[in-house]
Amino acid sequence: MLVSRIEIIPLGGCGEIGKNMTAVRVGDGMIVIDAGLSFPSEEMHGVDVVIPDIEFLRQNRDSIRAIILTHGHEDHIGALSYVLSEISAPVFGTELTIAMANRKLAERLLPHQYDLKVMRPGEAFDVAEFTVEPIHVTHSIPDSCAIALHTELGVVLFTGDFKFDFTPIDGHLTQLSRFGELGDKGVLVLLSDCTNVENDGWCPSEKSVYEGFRRVIGNAPGRVLMTMFSSNLHRVRQAFEVAQEFGRKVALAGRSMETNVKIAQNLDKLKLPKDVMIRLEDVDEYAPEEVVILTTGTQGEPLAALSRMAREEYSRLQIQPGDTVIYAAKPIPGNEAAIWQTVNRLFRQGAVVVYGSEEGVHVSGHGYREELKMMINLTRPQYIAPVHGEPRHQYHYVKLAEEMGYSEENIIVMENGNRLIIEKDGAFFAENVVCGRVLVDTSGYAGVSDETLRDRGNLASDGVLFVHVAIDPDAGKVVGKPELISRGMISPNGELDSLRDVLAAMLDKLDHAELRDTSALHHEISDVARKYIKKATNKRPLVIASVIEV
Repeated sequence: MLVSRIEIIPLGGCGEIGKNMTAVRVGDGMIVIDAGLSFPSEEMHGVDVVIPDIEFLRQNRDSIRAIILTHGHEDHIGALSYVLSEISAPVFGTELTIAMANRKLAERLLPHQYDLKVMRPGEAFDVAEFTVEPIHVTHSIPDSCAIALHTELGVVLFTGDFKFDFTPIDGHLTQLSRFGELGDKGVLVLLSDCTNVENDGWCPSEKSVYEGFRRVIGNAPGRVLMTMFSSNLHRVRQAFEVAQEFGRKVALAGRSMETNVKIAQNLDKLKLPKDVMIRLEDVDEYAPEEVVILTTGTQGEPLAALSRMAREEYSRLQIQPGDTVIYAAKPIPGNEAAIWQTVNRLFRQGAVVVYGSEEGVHVSGHGYREELKMMINLTRPQYIAPVHGEPRHQYHYVKLAEEMGYSEENIIVMENGNRLIIEKDGAFFAENVVCGRVLVDTSGYAGVSDETLRDRGNLASDGVLFVHVAIDPDAGKVVGKPELISRGMISPNGELDSLRDVLAAMLDKLDHAELRDTSALHHEISDVARKYIKKATNKRPLVIASVIEV
């Protein structure tokens, strides 16, 4: 089939960090690259995760041929169970990625609801109208891939999350030569990670963290707790090796940490020194200076092990004075407040917390400017589109591309919902598709509304006011005075007493018919109460009015 156009539609991950998802249409078929989530911001009360709105996928469910995963991080696979609960399509990923996806899917779906298939870097395969080629790249998790979609118009290349680490922990280098070969063949469009475009030079190798761990652990007087992303298996391995060097045993705290280490070991993706791991329950059998504990909780997640330790709510382990906590991760934008709250609680309990880039206990998994330039030089794409970054990252990537000689018409800045059409003679944007965000609350329900968020915000900041009014519908009169009950509100100057009088005066003016119209009366009471409290206190509490017939 002759392909005359390619459509690229980002549904998440453009102009933001997280919830990566992009649809690519060729002919009558469509492939989806990644299905990720992001973390909620502070004002999203009660929200656990944020996922892309998949209405566009629902509308085109019969066209979807496959979902291709670049790697196993939550911002690339975390929304998969929500997608597969409504869309039927095979899912392809590398061995570790599929194993991690399978664990997540098994928690929410039945086995017949998903079809997982392992792809291998360097081995292209056909899916209906598509030829898909995974290309190994180095990142902060093993088995990460760029994805090349081969079409008659040229190669559509997704870099995925990548860096050029020339001394990777597992010895598996990025397939640099293959990117050069694709450049020779003809890359139509490069959709590039741009997260670290503001950082000059080259991203340090993951191996450099080893010396930071040695310095901190070698000088720690007691127990060492290290928090890192449980999927950062290269860092887990280094933590074990440094612990062994200093004669320490290692225990794991946190469900995802325990599960991911087990999955990676079973697949031979994580090689740990022998006789170093112990059970968390056995930590007290060793002297404090003989123990390292790897724990979840890098982003201040309320239910993560470290956060619960900081709140003194983790029954399996408590923080002790003299503990050293290594924060081997970088805050995700929006999580800073929760992270610093956890750090401060740890300090209050007598722990010493080591954090910050200057401590040498964390390096990024995303390439710096020179690596981004190297990817461009290797692939020499016709069009360049920065993705996996906020608007400031996209802006600086555009400047970088211009410095390398790319003209304005060959640099494409996309936003979620854009519909980019590439044809033989050029590229243009068509009408946007439906897109947005879906909020998932802590119960797993997907679809928390903006109105619910607004109510939760009002509750958190301004409290709630209950207004009860009793009426005698037969007599057509109000029984007694309005009853006001507040929670979380401050009324320093008797505003509630004044509001009671205002409501009583309003009710006295209503005739028999108006008092019997309880629906309109309910609205009127709420409206008067909200306006009065806003004018008197400059607060917007959630007002809940009830009309009781007696």
